[in-house]
Amino acid sequence: MIKTTLMSLKQNALLKQLLTYVGPAVLGLLVNAFYNIVDRILVGRFVGAEGLSAVTMVFPVNLLQFGFILLFGSGAGVLIAKYLGESRTDKAELVLGNMIAGLLIIIFLFTTTGLLFYKELLIAFGAEGSLLNMSGDYLQVIIYGFPLSFFIALEFTCRAEGNPRLPAILVLISSVINILLDIVFMKGFNMGIKGAALATIIAQGVNSLCLIYYYFGGQSLIKLTIKKIKLQKNTIYPMLLLGFSPFIMDCATSFQNMIANNLLLKTGGSDAVAVMGIIFGINTFFLMTALGIGDGIQPLISYNLGAKKHLKNYKILIYTMTMVVSIGLIGVVIIQTFPNTIISVFIENNMNIINLAETALRIFSICIPFYMVQIIATRYFQALHKNKIAIFLALLRPVILFIPFIYVLNTLYNLNGIWITFVLTDSVAAFISILFIKNVYTTKPKI
Repeated sequence: MIKTTLMSLKQNALLKQLLTYVGPAVLGLLVNAFYNIVDRILVGRFVGAEGLSAVTMVFPVNLLQFGFILLFGSGAGVLIAKYLGESRTDKAELVLGNMIAGLLIIIFLFTTTGLLFYKELLIAFGAEGSLLNMSGDYLQVIIYGFPLSFFIALEFTCRAEGNPRLPAILVLISSVINILLDIVFMKGFNMGIKGAALATIIAQGVNSLCLIYYYFGGQSLIKLTIKKIKLQKNTIYPMLLLGFSPFIMDCATSFQNMIANNLLLKTGGSDAVAVMGIIFGINTFFLMTALGIGDGIQPLISYNLGAKKHLKNYKILIYTMTMVVSIGLIGVVIIQTFPNTIISVFIENNMNIINLAETALRIFSICIPFYMVQIIATRYFQALHKNKIAIFLALLRPVILFIPFIYVLNTLYNLNGIWITFVLTDSVAAFISILFIKNVYTTKPKI
C-alpha cells in the first residue's frame, strides 16, 4: 500500500504538481471511462439493445449515488486540503471521521429505501413492460452493493492528503475485475443483465475495502480511529456546504437524464434510449477526463488557499482550461470524422439504432468542450470556497437552462431537438462560467 506524505502538496514546481495530481486522477477516471464503455459493449453484445436501454434507465440512480459520494467525499477532500495548508492536521482528522459517520447514515437510507421502492422509481423514469423488468433486475443487484460502494468517497480524501496514486491504482484493479466478471457472468454463466450488475458491485466492493484498509491500516497521513467516527455540527456543516455544488450538479444531471430518457421513450421508443446509452458510453471518456482534471486540481487549489498562494491558483486555472478545451476539440474532430466506426463497436445488425445514433452523435459531440469548461469552473470555485458561485454553476446547465430548452426544442424538432438541447445548454453555461471567472480575475492576482 502506498504511504502518504505532504511533499507532493508542498512542492513549488507547478507543472510537476499538476502532473502528480491531475495525471493519476485523470488516468484513474479514464480507466473507469474505458471500463464503462467496455461494460456497455459487453451488455450490448451479450444481452442486446434492450440490455443497453435497461442500463441507461438505471443511470440516473448511479448519478444520484455518485452525487452523495461527491457531497461527502469532495466536500471532505476540499476541507482537509485547506486544513493541511494551514498545518492543522487535527482538524483534518475530525473532517474524515465526520465524513465516515455521514456515509453510514446515507448507506442505510439508500439501501432500505432502494430495495423497497426500486420498481416505483423506474416507473417514474418511464420504464414499462419488459424494459421495467430488465432494468429492475439490474437495479436491485446494484442496491445490494451500496453498503460498500459508497466508501469510494475515500478516494477524495486520499488525494486531498497527498496520495493521488492510490485511487488511480484501485480504479485500474477494480475495472479489470469488473470486465473479467462481466464476461464470466454474462457469457459463461448466462446470467444476463444481473451478471453485469453483480460484476459491478463486486469490483466496487474490492475498491472500497482497499480504501478502508488504507485508513485503518496505518498507511494514511490522516489517522482514522473508531472513536473519531461521529457527527459534529461545526465540522459536518462546512464539509457538506463545500460538497454541495458537485452534489447538486450530479443530482441535477440525474434529473436531467431522467427527463431526457422519458422524452426519448415518448419520441423514439426504446431504440432512442439505446442511442442515448451509446452516447453515454462514448461521452464517459470526456466526462471522466474533465472530472479527473477538476478533482485532481482541487487539493492543490484548497491547499494553496490555506497557504495563501493565490498566484499559483491562477496559473492552475489557465493550464487546466487550456487542457480541457484542447481535449474537447480533439474529441469533436474524431467523432465527426468516424461516427459509424465508433457506433459499430456498441451495436450491430440494428440499422434503426445505427442511423439514429449517427445523427445524434454528430450533434451531441459539439457540446463536449463546452461542458468540460463548465465542470472545471464549478470545481475551481468549489475549491476556492466560493460556494454560492459553485452552486449556481452546478444548477445552471442541467436545470436552469436544460429543462425549458428540451421541452421547447423537442416540440419543434422532435428527436433531434433533444440532442440540440445538450449543445445549446452547454455552450451557454460555458460562456456564463467564463464571465464569472473573468469577474474574479479582472486583474492578475498578486503573490
